[in-house]
Amino acid sequence: MHDKKPVSSKKSLSDKKFLLIREISQGFWHEMHHVLAQLLFAEILQRIPVVFWGEGSLYSSSGGSNTFEQFFEPVSGFTARDLAREEFSFYPERWNSGNILLSGRPDGDCPPGPEEPDREPEESGHVLGRSENVIVRDSYVDVEKIMPLVPADHPCFGLDRRALFRFLIRNYIRLRRDVQSLIDAFYDANMKGSPFLAVHVRSSDKIVEVRHLHELNARYPGEIDKVLEANPGMRIFLMTDCIEILEEYRKRYGDLLVYTECRRVPGNGKGVHFYEYRDNRQKGLEVLVDTWLAARCDYFIGNGYSNVSEAVSELKDWKEDRIRLLY
Repeated sequence: MHDKKPVSSKKSLSDKKFLLIREISQGFWHEMHHVLAQLLFAEILQRIPVVFWGEGSLYSSSGGSNTFEQFFEPVSGFTARDLAREEFSFYPERWNSGNILLSGRPDGDCPPGPEEPDREPEESGHVLGRSENVIVRDSYVDVEKIMPLVPADHPCFGLDRRALFRFLIRNYIRLRRDVQSLIDAFYDANMKGSPFLAVHVRSSDKIVEVRHLHELNARYPGEIDKVLEANPGMRIFLMTDCIEILEEYRKRYGDLLVYTECRRVPGNGKGVHFYEYRDNRQKGLEVLVDTWLAARCDYFIGNGYSNVSEAVSELKDWKEDRIRLLY
């Protein structure tokens, strides 16, 4: 990996090459999958990765801070401020030492959403041979576009998508101590000592992407009952963004159900991540805590179209008979 430990001197920075990973202003695990894909790209390019989520992040709580580091430890021994050097060269050319810490793209464009075209087909043919000190990545690129570039002698070569993300999470993503403490405290108080099935049910704006979402959600009880019948004493850890789904599951499963207290929205509302919180860091913490708790469970049933469910599947090496993603 690349320069994970802080260095005592920055005098030799001009000899190093960096990949700066900016925010794309999307949901938490869409944002994280962007980061993970670009961490793979940094390995391919043999550049030092630096992640900086600025005020454009949906989870930003204070001006000028690195939102990524509200949740995670730095991915290398360098910060975005280390890269804001007048003598540095940047690619694409719209970036420079004066704007890499500002919110959004310097040309005024908004980052593309998951269904919108990004600029990568235009840029990717040139990035591999760039000599600039800093390459900035601010557009979502699916990791499957990057995987063919992995060299045969790299440990990621030949891995499928899930295994690849698991490798990158294991090597780069380290929770802040206070975040880990939140997860541990909830687990110890509510889940420790019992076998658990984690269940992730999406609603709200997911219907825009998944037209058959209601039919997909109707399949959950049957899948849940199979696991409960085969595992007496199993309890359920529920992750959902929907007020109505939580109430339905409370009525159906009663004391078997465990869930965190977090903001939820009506089933026909917009996604939780698009709401403003008094402190938007809390918005990120809610999904992050739920995801890590789900990965500590014994079984998992989730939505195969959801970045959050994908993340749960990637956080540990699940046995195939213990995880089910519905499509």
